[in-house]
Amino acid sequence: MRTQIVAAMTALVLLLFPLGAFMIVHQGFSLTMERERARALSEEAAIARAVALELSGKSKEGVFTTASSLQRRYGSQALSVALVYRGETMAGNERPQVQGMEELLETQGRATLLDSSTQKLFIAHKLSDDLTLLLASDVSAVYEFRRELAFWAGGLSVVGVVLSCMLSVIVSGWLARPFKQLAAQRQELIDALAHEMRTPLTAILGGVRLLERANLDEEKRVRLLGSMAKEAQRLSDMGDRLLMLTRLEHDAPEFAPFSSMEMAREALDAFDSVILEGEDAVFTGERELMICLLRNLVVNGMRAGGTEPVRITLMKNGFSVTDSGCGMTKEQIARAFDPFYKADKSRARTHGGAGLGLTLCKKIARLHGGKLEIESEVGKGTRVVYHFDTSL
Repeated sequence: MRTQIVAAMTALVLLLFPLGAFMIVHQGFSLTMERERARALSEEAAIARAVALELSGKSKEGVFTTASSLQRRYGSQALSVALVYRGETMAGNERPQVQGMEELLETQGRATLLDSSTQKLFIAHKLSDDLTLLLASDVSAVYEFRRELAFWAGGLSVVGVVLSCMLSVIVSGWLARPFKQLAAQRQELIDALAHEMRTPLTAILGGVRLLERANLDEEKRVRLLGSMAKEAQRLSDMGDRLLMLTRLEHDAPEFAPFSSMEMAREALDAFDSVILEGEDAVFTGERELMICLLRNLVVNGMRAGGTEPVRITLMKNGFSVTDSGCGMTKEQIARAFDPFYKADKSRARTHGGAGLGLTLCKKIARLHGGKLEIESEVGKGTRVVYHFDTSL
Protein backbone atom coordinates (compact mmCIF):
# COMPACT_ATOMS: atom_id res chain seq x y z
CA MET A 1 0.00 0.00 0.00
CA ARG A 2 2.74 2.46 0.99
CA THR A 3 4.78 1.70 -2.15
CA GLN A 4 1.74 2.32 -4.33
CA ILE A 5 1.04 5.65 -2.62
CA VAL A 6 4.68 6.77 -3.04
CA ALA A 7 4.69 5.72 -6.70
CA ALA A 8 1.41 7.53 -7.40
CA MET A 9 2.49 10.73 -5.65
CA THR A 10 5.90 10.69 -7.36
CA ALA A 11 4.31 10.20 -10.78
CA LEU A 12 1.93 13.09 -10.08
CA VAL A 13 4.80 15.34 -9.00
CA LEU A 14 6.89 14.40 -12.05
CA LEU A 15 3.95 15.41 -14.22
CA LEU A 16 2.93 18.59 -12.42
CA PHE A 17 6.33 20.18 -11.70
CA PRO A 18 7.67 20.16 -15.30
CA LEU A 19 4.27 21.25 -16.58
CA GLY A 20 4.14 24.07 -14.03
CA ALA A 21 7.71 25.11 -14.87
CA PHE A 22 6.89 25.18 -18.59
CA MET A 23 3.80 27.32 -17.98
CA ILE A 24 5.77 29.77 -15.82
CA VAL A 25 8.54 30.10 -18.43
CA HIS A 26 6.06 30.45 -21.28
CA GLN A 27 3.94 33.01 -19.46
CA GLY A 28 6.98 35.01 -18.32
CA PHE A 29 8.41 35.07 -21.85
CA SER A 30 5.06 36.04 -23.39
CA LEU A 31 4.49 38.93 -20.96
CA THR A 32 8.03 40.24 -21.38
CA MET A 33 7.82 40.03 -25.16
CA GLU A 34 4.49 41.86 -25.16
CA ARG A 35 6.05 44.70 -23.19
CA GLU A 36 8.99 44.77 -25.61
CA ARG A 37 6.57 44.77 -28.56
CA ALA A 38 4.61 47.69 -27.09
CA ARG A 39 7.84 49.66 -26.52
CA ALA A 40 9.08 48.97 -30.06
CA LEU A 41 5.74 49.96 -31.59
CA SER A 42 5.76 53.23 -29.64
CA GLU A 43 9.28 53.97 -30.82
CA GLU A 44 8.39 53.04 -34.40
CA ALA A 45 5.35 55.34 -34.37
CA ALA A 46 7.53 58.32 -33.48
CA ILE A 47 10.06 57.44 -36.20
CA ALA A 48 7.30 56.90 -38.77
CA ARG A 49 5.83 60.37 -38.11
CA ALA A 50 9.20 62.02 -38.51
CA VAL A 51 10.04 60.10 -41.70
CA ALA A 52 6.60 60.79 -43.22
CA LEU A 53 7.05 64.55 -42.68
CA GLU A 54 10.55 64.40 -44.09
CA LEU A 55 9.45 62.53 -47.24
CA SER A 56 6.46 64.78 -47.88
CA GLY A 57 6.80 66.35 -51.33
CA LYS A 58 10.23 64.87 -52.10
CA SER A 59 11.20 63.40 -55.43
CA LYS A 60 12.45 59.84 -55.88
CA GLU A 61 16.05 61.07 -55.59
CA GLY A 62 15.17 62.82 -52.34
CA VAL A 63 13.60 59.65 -51.00
CA PHE A 64 16.83 57.72 -51.72
CA THR A 65 18.84 60.43 -49.99
CA THR A 66 16.61 60.21 -46.92
CA ALA A 67 16.79 56.41 -46.94
CA SER A 68 20.59 56.46 -46.82
CA SER A 69 20.60 58.51 -43.62
CA LEU A 70 17.77 56.84 -41.69
CA GLN A 71 19.96 54.32 -39.85
CA ARG A 72 22.41 56.99 -38.77
CA ARG A 73 19.71 59.35 -37.48
CA TYR A 74 17.12 57.00 -36.00
CA GLY A 75 18.76 53.61 -35.67
CA SER A 76 21.13 52.08 -33.12
CA GLN A 77 23.02 48.86 -32.49
CA ALA A 78 19.79 47.25 -31.33
CA LEU A 79 17.51 48.92 -33.91
CA SER A 80 17.76 48.78 -37.69
CA VAL A 81 15.75 51.33 -39.75
CA ALA A 82 15.28 51.03 -43.51
CA LEU A 83 12.95 52.10 -46.32
CA VAL A 84 11.51 49.48 -48.65
CA TYR A 85 10.52 50.60 -52.15
CA ARG A 86 8.16 48.19 -53.94
CA GLY A 87 9.43 45.23 -51.92
CA GLU A 88 13.15 46.03 -52.13
CA THR A 89 15.24 47.82 -49.51
CA MET A 90 16.86 51.15 -50.43
CA ALA A 91 20.27 52.73 -49.86
CA GLY A 92 22.16 49.43 -49.96
CA ASN A 93 20.39 47.85 -47.00
CA GLU A 94 19.92 44.10 -47.21
CA ARG A 95 16.43 42.74 -47.02
CA PRO A 96 16.10 40.34 -44.07
CA GLN A 97 15.74 36.73 -45.21
CA VAL A 98 13.24 35.49 -42.70
CA GLN A 99 10.10 33.43 -43.08
CA GLY A 100 6.99 35.57 -43.39
CA MET A 101 8.77 38.73 -44.61
CA GLU A 102 6.85 38.78 -47.91
CA GLU A 103 3.51 38.73 -46.11
CA LEU A 104 4.73 41.35 -43.63
CA LEU A 105 5.71 43.83 -46.34
CA GLU A 106 2.44 43.31 -48.18
CA THR A 107 0.35 44.11 -45.12
CA GLN A 108 -1.54 47.39 -45.26
CA GLY A 109 -1.08 49.71 -42.31
CA ARG A 110 1.25 48.39 -39.62
CA ALA A 111 2.19 44.81 -38.68
CA THR A 112 4.81 42.94 -36.67
CA LEU A 113 6.78 39.72 -37.13
CA LEU A 114 8.77 37.95 -34.41
CA ASP A 115 11.55 35.74 -35.76
CA SER A 116 13.10 33.33 -33.25
CA SER A 117 16.04 32.41 -35.48
CA THR A 118 17.39 35.99 -35.64
CA GLN A 119 15.80 36.95 -32.32
CA LYS A 120 14.44 40.13 -33.84
CA LEU A 121 11.07 41.85 -33.89
CA PHE A 122 10.25 43.27 -37.33
CA ILE A 123 7.77 46.16 -37.74
CA ALA A 124 6.49 47.12 -41.19
CA HIS A 125 4.65 50.44 -41.55
CA LYS A 126 3.07 51.27 -44.89
CA LEU A 127 3.81 54.97 -45.64
CA SER A 128 2.46 54.94 -49.22
CA ASP A 129 1.59 52.51 -51.97
CA ASP A 130 5.30 52.16 -52.86
CA LEU A 131 7.12 52.92 -49.60
CA THR A 132 7.24 50.89 -46.39
CA LEU A 133 9.19 51.75 -43.26
CA LEU A 134 10.86 48.59 -41.90
CA LEU A 135 12.29 48.40 -38.39
CA ALA A 136 14.17 45.44 -36.91
CA SER A 137 14.43 45.57 -33.11
CA ASP A 138 16.87 43.24 -31.38
CA VAL A 139 14.97 41.23 -28.73
CA SER A 140 17.76 38.78 -27.89
CA ALA A 141 17.65 40.03 -24.28
CA VAL A 142 14.11 38.67 -23.98
CA TYR A 143 15.24 35.27 -25.28
CA GLU A 144 18.15 35.36 -22.85
CA PHE A 145 15.67 36.10 -20.08
CA ARG A 146 13.68 33.03 -21.17
CA ARG A 147 16.78 30.85 -21.03
CA GLU A 148 17.64 32.06 -17.53
CA LEU A 149 14.04 31.61 -16.43
CA ALA A 150 14.01 28.09 -17.86
CA PHE A 151 17.28 27.28 -16.07
CA TRP A 152 16.00 28.43 -12.69
CA ALA A 153 12.60 26.85 -13.26
CA GLY A 154 14.28 23.57 -14.17
CA GLY A 155 16.49 23.73 -11.08
CA LEU A 156 13.54 24.50 -8.84
CA SER A 157 11.61 21.65 -10.47
CA VAL A 158 14.40 19.20 -9.67
CA VAL A 159 14.57 20.45 -6.07
CA GLY A 160 10.77 20.36 -5.86
CA VAL A 161 10.63 16.81 -7.19
CA VAL A 162 13.26 15.63 -4.70
CA LEU A 163 11.53 17.36 -1.78
CA SER A 164 8.14 16.11 -2.95
CA CYS A 165 9.43 12.54 -3.16
CA MET A 166 10.76 12.85 0.38
CA LEU A 167 7.45 14.34 1.49
CA SER A 168 5.52 11.60 -0.31
CA VAL A 169 7.42 8.99 1.70
CA ILE A 170 6.45 10.77 4.92
CA VAL A 171 2.84 11.38 3.85
CA SER A 172 2.44 7.84 2.53
CA GLY A 173 3.56 6.50 5.89
CA TRP A 174 0.98 8.69 7.58
CA LEU A 175 -1.75 7.67 5.13
CA ALA A 176 -0.88 4.00 5.26
CA ARG A 177 -0.80 3.88 9.06
CA PRO A 178 -4.61 3.55 9.45
CA PHE A 179 -4.63 0.77 6.84
CA LYS A 180 -1.85 -1.04 8.68
CA GLN A 181 -3.70 -0.64 11.94
CA LEU A 182 -6.89 -1.86 10.29
CA ALA A 183 -5.08 -4.87 8.84
CA ALA A 184 -3.56 -5.61 12.24
CA GLN A 185 -6.94 -5.30 13.92
CA ARG A 186 -8.53 -7.51 11.30
CA GLN A 187 -5.83 -10.15 11.76
CA GLU A 188 -6.24 -9.90 15.53
CA LEU A 189 -10.00 -10.34 15.12
CA ILE A 190 -9.52 -13.37 12.86
CA ASP A 191 -7.03 -14.92 15.28
CA ALA A 192 -9.34 -14.30 18.22
CA LEU A 193 -12.31 -15.71 16.30
CA ALA A 194 -10.35 -18.83 15.36
CA HIS A 195 -9.31 -19.24 18.99
CA GLU A 196 -12.85 -18.77 20.29
CA MET A 197 -14.29 -21.23 17.78
CA ARG A 198 -11.67 -23.88 18.46
CA THR A 199 -12.74 -24.60 22.04
CA PRO A 200 -16.48 -25.24 21.45
CA LEU A 201 -15.76 -27.14 18.25
CA THR A 202 -13.25 -29.33 20.11
CA ALA A 203 -15.79 -29.93 22.87
CA ILE A 204 -18.51 -30.89 20.36
CA LEU A 205 -16.16 -33.12 18.37
CA GLY A 206 -14.93 -34.81 21.54
CA GLY A 207 -18.51 -35.39 22.68
CA VAL A 208 -19.46 -36.94 19.34
CA ARG A 209 -16.52 -39.31 19.46
CA LEU A 210 -17.27 -40.24 23.05
CA LEU A 211 -20.88 -41.00 22.14
CA GLU A 212 -19.67 -43.16 19.25
CA ARG A 213 -17.12 -45.20 21.20
CA ALA A 214 -18.24 -45.28 24.84
CA ASN A 215 -21.16 -47.13 26.34
CA LEU A 216 -22.60 -44.39 28.54
CA ASP A 217 -25.55 -44.66 30.84
CA GLU A 218 -28.56 -42.43 30.22
CA GLU A 219 -27.62 -39.78 32.80
CA LYS A 220 -24.08 -39.29 31.45
CA ARG A 221 -25.35 -39.30 27.89
CA VAL A 222 -27.92 -36.58 28.65
CA ARG A 223 -25.33 -34.52 30.51
CA LEU A 224 -22.88 -34.85 27.59
CA LEU A 225 -25.53 -33.89 25.04
CA GLY A 226 -26.46 -30.87 27.16
CA SER A 227 -22.85 -29.76 27.24
CA MET A 228 -22.55 -30.19 23.46
CA ALA A 229 -25.78 -28.25 22.94
CA LYS A 230 -24.43 -25.46 25.14
CA GLU A 231 -21.24 -25.23 23.08
CA ALA A 232 -23.26 -25.29 19.84
CA GLN A 233 -25.47 -22.47 21.17
CA ARG A 234 -22.34 -20.54 22.02
CA LEU A 235 -21.16 -20.87 18.41
CA SER A 236 -24.61 -19.82 17.19
CA ASP A 237 -24.65 -16.73 19.43
CA MET A 238 -21.17 -15.83 18.26
CA GLY A 239 -22.27 -16.10 14.63
CA ASP A 240 -25.38 -13.97 15.28
CA ARG A 241 -23.33 -11.21 16.86
CA LEU A 242 -20.75 -11.28 14.09
CA LEU A 243 -23.51 -11.06 11.49
CA MET A 244 -25.03 -8.09 13.28
CA LEU A 245 -21.65 -6.36 13.50
CA THR A 246 -21.18 -6.94 9.78
CA ARG A 247 -24.65 -5.58 9.02
CA LEU A 248 -24.04 -2.47 11.08
CA GLU A 249 -20.88 -1.79 9.05
CA HIS A 250 -22.97 -1.44 5.89
CA ASP A 251 -26.56 -0.58 6.85
CA ALA A 252 -27.43 2.69 8.57
CA PRO A 253 -29.94 2.51 11.44
CA GLU A 254 -33.54 3.48 10.73
CA PHE A 255 -34.25 6.24 13.24
CA ALA A 256 -37.69 6.83 14.73
CA PRO A 257 -38.99 8.14 18.10
CA PHE A 258 -39.70 5.50 20.77
CA SER A 259 -40.51 5.25 24.47
CA SER A 260 -37.55 4.20 26.60
CA MET A 261 -39.89 2.51 29.13
CA GLU A 262 -41.65 0.41 26.47
CA MET A 263 -38.32 -0.47 24.87
CA ALA A 264 -36.87 -1.56 28.23
CA ARG A 265 -39.90 -3.67 29.13
CA GLU A 266 -39.70 -5.55 25.84
CA ALA A 267 -35.95 -6.03 26.24
CA LEU A 268 -36.38 -7.47 29.75
CA ASP A 269 -39.17 -9.91 28.88
CA ALA A 270 -36.53 -12.60 28.40
CA PHE A 271 -35.09 -12.20 31.93
CA ASP A 272 -36.22 -13.03 35.45
CA SER A 273 -35.33 -11.16 38.62
CA VAL A 274 -34.32 -7.93 36.87
CA ILE A 275 -35.37 -4.61 38.43
CA LEU A 276 -36.62 -1.82 36.13
CA GLU A 277 -36.98 1.66 37.58
CA GLY A 278 -36.79 5.32 36.61
CA GLU A 279 -38.77 7.66 34.38
CA ASP A 280 -39.97 7.28 30.83
CA ALA A 281 -38.54 9.45 28.03
CA VAL A 282 -38.86 9.63 24.26
CA PHE A 283 -35.67 9.09 22.27
CA THR A 284 -34.86 8.84 18.58
CA GLY A 285 -33.06 5.80 17.18
CA GLU A 286 -33.59 2.27 15.92
CA ARG A 287 -35.66 0.62 18.64
CA GLU A 288 -34.58 -2.96 17.86
CA LEU A 289 -30.92 -2.03 18.15
CA MET A 290 -31.56 -0.36 21.50
CA ILE A 291 -33.25 -3.55 22.70
CA CYS A 292 -30.20 -5.52 21.58
CA LEU A 293 -27.86 -3.11 23.38
CA LEU A 294 -29.83 -3.25 26.63
CA ARG A 295 -30.11 -7.05 26.56
CA ASN A 296 -26.37 -7.44 26.06
CA LEU A 297 -25.67 -5.16 29.02
CA VAL A 298 -28.11 -7.12 31.19
CA VAL A 299 -26.55 -10.45 30.15
CA ASN A 300 -23.10 -9.13 31.05
CA GLY A 301 -24.42 -7.96 34.41
CA MET A 302 -25.91 -11.38 35.14
CA ARG A 303 -22.69 -13.15 34.18
CA ALA A 304 -20.76 -10.95 36.59
CA GLY A 305 -22.54 -12.71 39.47
CA GLY A 306 -23.52 -10.95 42.67
CA THR A 307 -26.14 -11.40 45.35
CA GLU A 308 -28.48 -8.68 44.13
CA PRO A 309 -30.51 -8.62 40.90
CA VAL A 310 -29.37 -6.55 37.96
CA ARG A 311 -30.94 -3.09 38.12
CA ILE A 312 -31.95 -0.99 35.08
CA THR A 313 -32.53 2.70 35.77
CA LEU A 314 -34.15 4.88 33.10
CA MET A 315 -33.12 8.56 32.95
CA LYS A 316 -34.06 11.60 30.90
CA ASN A 317 -30.93 11.26 28.79
CA GLY A 318 -30.41 7.47 28.78
CA PHE A 319 -30.27 4.49 31.12
CA SER A 320 -27.91 2.56 33.35
CA VAL A 321 -27.38 -1.15 34.08
CA THR A 322 -25.98 -1.96 37.52
CA ASP A 323 -24.85 -5.27 38.98
CA SER A 324 -23.26 -6.32 42.28
CA GLY A 325 -20.87 -8.79 40.72
CA CYS A 326 -17.12 -9.25 40.60
CA GLY A 327 -16.33 -5.82 39.12
CA MET A 328 -13.40 -4.86 36.87
CA THR A 329 -10.00 -3.25 37.19
CA LYS A 330 -9.04 -0.10 35.25
CA GLU A 331 -7.08 -2.22 32.79
CA GLN A 332 -10.09 -4.47 32.22
CA ILE A 333 -12.38 -1.46 31.71
CA ALA A 334 -9.96 -0.04 29.12
CA ARG A 335 -10.23 -3.26 27.06
CA ALA A 336 -13.85 -4.10 27.79
CA PHE A 337 -15.07 -3.11 24.31
CA ASP A 338 -12.36 -5.03 22.40
CA PRO A 339 -13.69 -7.96 20.32
CA PHE A 340 -13.44 -11.35 22.12
CA TYR A 341 -11.98 -9.76 25.23
CA LYS A 342 -13.22 -11.37 28.46
CA ALA A 343 -12.22 -9.89 31.81
CA ASP A 344 -12.92 -13.20 33.60
CA LYS A 345 -12.26 -16.03 31.14
CA SER A 346 -13.32 -18.80 33.51
CA ARG A 347 -16.65 -17.10 34.25
CA ALA A 348 -17.21 -16.36 30.55
CA ARG A 349 -16.53 -19.97 29.68
CA THR A 350 -19.00 -21.17 32.32
CA HIS A 351 -21.76 -18.87 31.08
CA GLY A 352 -20.96 -19.23 27.37
CA GLY A 353 -19.75 -15.69 26.70
CA ALA A 354 -17.80 -14.98 23.50
CA GLY A 355 -16.60 -11.45 24.26
CA LEU A 356 -18.63 -9.76 21.52
CA GLY A 357 -21.51 -8.30 23.55
CA LEU A 358 -19.85 -5.04 24.58
CA THR A 359 -18.24 -4.69 21.14
CA LEU A 360 -21.70 -4.82 19.62
CA CYS A 361 -23.01 -2.35 22.21
CA LYS A 362 -20.24 0.12 21.39
CA LYS A 363 -21.00 -0.16 17.67
CA ILE A 364 -24.71 0.47 18.24
CA ALA A 365 -23.95 3.43 20.51
CA ARG A 366 -21.58 4.99 17.95
CA LEU A 367 -24.14 4.66 15.15
CA HIS A 368 -26.66 6.51 17.33
CA GLY A 369 -24.22 9.21 18.39
CA GLY A 370 -24.55 7.92 21.96
CA LYS A 371 -21.95 7.27 24.63
CA LEU A 372 -21.21 4.26 26.85
CA GLU A 373 -19.44 4.71 30.17
CA ILE A 374 -18.30 1.98 32.60
CA GLU A 375 -17.96 2.56 36.31
CA SER A 376 -16.65 -0.43 38.25
CA GLU A 377 -14.86 -1.49 41.40
CA VAL A 378 -13.40 -4.94 41.97
CA GLY A 379 -15.62 -6.98 44.28
CA LYS A 380 -18.38 -4.35 44.43
CA GLY A 381 -19.99 -4.52 41.00
CA THR A 382 -20.26 -2.56 37.74
CA ARG A 383 -22.46 0.24 36.44
CA VAL A 384 -22.73 0.81 32.67
CA VAL A 385 -24.36 4.08 31.62
CA TYR A 386 -25.69 4.76 28.14
CA HIS A 387 -26.27 8.41 27.15
CA PHE A 388 -28.55 9.06 24.18
CA ASP A 389 -27.82 11.77 21.65
CA THR A 390 -30.70 14.05 22.69
CA SER A 391 -30.09 16.42 19.75
CA LEU A 392 -31.73 13.96 17.34
